[in-house]
Amino acid sequence: MNRLKGLYIIIIFLVASCSDEIDKITPPAERSEGAISDLQNELTAPANGWVLNYQPTPESGIFYILLDFEEDGTVHIESDVPGDDDYFFDQTIAYRLDTKLSLELIFETYGVFHFLFEQNASSFGAEFEFYYVGKEGNNLQFASKSDNSGDATVISLVPASANAGDVFSRDLSENMLAYDTISSLFAGTTQQIALSDQNVSVFWSVNLDQRSINLRSAAVGLTNAEIVSNDNSVLLDQTSGYGFFDGKLVLSNPFSFSLAGKSYSFSEMSLTNFSETGDPMCSGGATMSPVYTGSATGLGNATMYKTLFDIKGLDFQPMEDSPYSVNVFFVADADGFSLSQSGSINEYFPSATGFAFNYGYLDSDSAYYSCSVDSLVQPEYATGLYYEDDNGNSRIALRKFDVLSATENKVEIQFTSNADPADDYYPCDLTTEERDNLESITDEIFGTGGGEVYSLYYPVPSQPDLTVFSLYNPCNNYEFLLVQ
Repeated sequence: MNRLKGLYIIIIFLVASCSDEIDKITPPAERSEGAISDLQNELTAPANGWVLNYQPTPESGIFYILLDFEEDGTVHIESDVPGDDDYFFDQTIAYRLDTKLSLELIFETYGVFHFLFEQNASSFGAEFEFYYVGKEGNNLQFASKSDNSGDATVISLVPASANAGDVFSRDLSENMLAYDTISSLFAGTTQQIALSDQNVSVFWSVNLDQRSINLRSAAVGLTNAEIVSNDNSVLLDQTSGYGFFDGKLVLSNPFSFSLAGKSYSFSEMSLTNFSETGDPMCSGGATMSPVYTGSATGLGNATMYKTLFDIKGLDFQPMEDSPYSVNVFFVADADGFSLSQSGSINEYFPSATGFAFNYGYLDSDSAYYSCSVDSLVQPEYATGLYYEDDNGNSRIALRKFDVLSATENKVEIQFTSNADPADDYYPCDLTTEERDNLESITDEIFGTGGGEVYSLYYPVPSQPDLTVFSLYNPCNNYEFLLVQ
């Protein structure tokens, strides 16, 4: 009986103890409010705000951003991202802290984070919503909310110094946009860095939106003619992100290569004097190209040019055995849209399947072609389409041209104009409508009566043995791929 009485007392004591613990548990709403309040206190604590070296993806470069959070739910953001009449350089927008799934920081109104999110058709990988990870020393760690594949991007807010804004290089980031005014869709914006103290040039393609660079080649010489004459170059394939800091373009991963028995390392370049005094990309054009002068650390004086010269593009040569060709989808207008989807090819030859470019093609022992002599011999130099007729038969329609010049990696063509217009096309049985339609398409791509194109090597990582060139017209920004 006494044992039962003792057990009863113990049970009452345990129940009372549990009741005390239950009373001490903070309700969820209060815990949420407390977490938000604590994070807001952390965000608003630094006198000079925070520095963020924002790298949206491991492949991209760095965007330098300063953030100053206020208790009223606004944040003052300064960045080195040009665009929208310099709005992203200095803006104040709303932010919100929430605890729906986890403690979150959300930039609510449109700003630089939203702009970066939109790049590459909103597939770039930038973000404007972040999960709070925690504090590491004096720094605040956040993780991207929308990274669904792989590890989430983690960013670190670092307390800013009073002079943190002195690092901004906004003139540099804005001037770099001038290099994108004429740009190859497939090969990207291409630049030449002429290292005059080394008598060496490096060539790279740059993604100005994502701030990444692909080093394509290096060569002995400072001009195209010197480089071709010296015939001493090395093909490269190195990629790095970059950022703009204190008047310099700084690579995240320095480029290293060997050329003519000497080793080189390219890590950063001071860019000091900008002008638009370079040669026009389009022969006879009025728009001058950008030029930036400065120095490369450890390499001496350097000049950055806009260029369409490509060492690997020199391999685009007349091919006797077969025409160059490509799927018709890979013929693009100045806005990057396929002419076979919504342009003139779709309008005039909706059943087109391929794009042909006869460049020195010898269809028989004689390359001479005339409807009055031999309708079966394809012209040596001609361009046009493979298509299906109304009966489903495979057909070809070509327009002849003469090569006016083939210098370095630039080819200038002129469409023929014979007494009999039928001799300007192949085959002879093309209807007048088909010839007129092909004339409209080819004039649109090359320019009325002909024009110039640059051959740029286009690597296909999934098929390294496949040789593909991008033929780019700098006078109208049209472009098409060709498979060798």
